[in-house]
Amino acid sequence: MTEHPGTAAQDDPADRPGPADQPEAADRPGPAVQEGMVDVRRRTATVRGVEFGRGRPEIIVPLVGDDLDALLTQAEAATATPARVVEWRLDRFRPDLEDAEHHREAVLAALGPLRAALGADRALLVTFRTTAEGGQRPYGPRALVSLLEALITGRRAGTQSAVDLVDIETSHDPAVVASVIDSARRHGIAVIGSFHDMEGTPDEETIAGILREQRRLGADIPKVSVTPRTSRDVLTLLSASLAVAEEQTGPHIAISMGTLGASSRVAAEAFGSCATFATAGEGSAPGQLGADDVARMIELLRP
Repeated sequence: MTEHPGTAAQDDPADRPGPADQPEAADRPGPAVQEGMVDVRRRTATVRGVEFGRGRPEIIVPLVGDDLDALLTQAEAATATPARVVEWRLDRFRPDLEDAEHHREAVLAALGPLRAALGADRALLVTFRTTAEGGQRPYGPRALVSLLEALITGRRAGTQSAVDLVDIETSHDPAVVASVIDSARRHGIAVIGSFHDMEGTPDEETIAGILREQRRLGADIPKVSVTPRTSRDVLTLLSASLAVAEEQTGPHIAISMGTLGASSRVAAEAFGSCATFATAGEGSAPGQLGADDVARMIELLRP
């Protein structure tokens, strides 16, 4: 398990607090539960009071508004759902701005109003999907790193970062992935390392291997999203997720997309996935269900 600087890894049993000394994570002080830090004792990741990898899977609602008004309208709808995490799809924002620098400036200008609209209790995940990854903008590696690092490093002294998590597709050039992960770690922001297969579903060992490699690269929350062609593909994804969860190395997200894979979005807890994506209006990927419906189904299906 990787650590952010300052995370206290208690490897010596003599130094490790006993059960009676460990309050619930929400009450436990110290670096193990700081924003954006990985709790190496519990094998969870906590941001803005949201603990990934313990108990009920988190619901993440994507915002795909193409301008500030649409973005804030969607944010208002998201805050009316049970979701505690909101994903801003940066590539869907301001498609009228073709120049990467102008787009980056518009994103940074919108960040403050968005953070204010979400309130203090919801975590903000920022995600950029290039056209090669099924997204909406043809960003090059240099522009992508510039945008994500501007969001990561935009925290003012004495204030909490507006961004809580950053997503990076781990199929990018290794130097790009390392740069984003290292920058996020220095600034106490958690990283979701993503892999998407928009054409099919790899075999179980390949999926499990991808999740393990993402964690080795430094992702706090590895993520795999695949496309099922048969019902057995959904079982393959769920089996791989369960196998990795049983290793107890930390939280991860595993999703089978599309209508065929919808069951994977609501059965996340039983198969070891720490979060699922659901909508409060327009979605960002095939097969996403309404956040209120997902919350009810997760509760009904809790093991």
